[in-house]
Amino acid sequence: MQLSLTQPRSWTLLLLLVSNQLLWENVASVPMCAMRNGRCFNSLGDMFDVAGSQSHEISQKVSEMLTEFKNHYAEAYGFNDTVLIRCHTSSLSIPESEAMKKQFGFLLNRVGTLLNAWEEPLRHLNEELSTLKGIPAGVISKVKDIKEKSSGQLVGIKTLLNVLYPRNAEAVNFPTLPEVASPKSAKEDVRILGYYNKLSCLDGDYKKIDIYLNVIKCKNLKMNNC
Repeated sequence: MQLSLTQPRSWTLLLLLVSNQLLWENVASVPMCAMRNGRCFNSLGDMFDVAGSQSHEISQKVSEMLTEFKNHYAEAYGFNDTVLIRCHTSSLSIPESEAMKKQFGFLLNRVGTLLNAWEEPLRHLNEELSTLKGIPAGVISKVKDIKEKSSGQLVGIKTLLNVLYPRNAEAVNFPTLPEVASPKSAKEDVRILGYYNKLSCLDGDYKKIDIYLNVIKCKNLKMNNC
């Protein structure tokens, strides 16, 4: 079975090959594996590699989209020095030093909660950004790709939690956070600033997701310099 990291849900399929009897603290190999580019995926370490690679890819694309949006509008609308509003996910932020002390389950739940919190906002961004005057085509295509990949990653995190904690149904019941309302003003500058705020929050949150998954990978491999 050939799987590609460019497919949003490909690593979710890999997770389904992990036995329900794998222990979190003592990851064992499983007798079956999935092949991708000649490599056999047969451990949770492999799954974390895929999840981390995908989150890094999405994080980079979000940063590119934010930069493209900012470069296009900043000079005309003067928000280079604007203080951003509080993100709807601000309460979920934890310092990297504190993340290093957390258990795997806590960090995976935090990743899932962040991804879940962006499901609706990303859908709205995908529908609404095209209404802005002169919006770059690259921003539109990137937000669509990010939305698809982010949804795929959320499915993967839920699957991984179900594999690791099959008796704990609450592990995948991520809380729903109230979304910051999309800007409805008739003034173009107000709307553009509002979307800039949202994209900045998305950028910050995907950087957190990337950090948390890297911490999990580092702890799983028992690296000394985590």
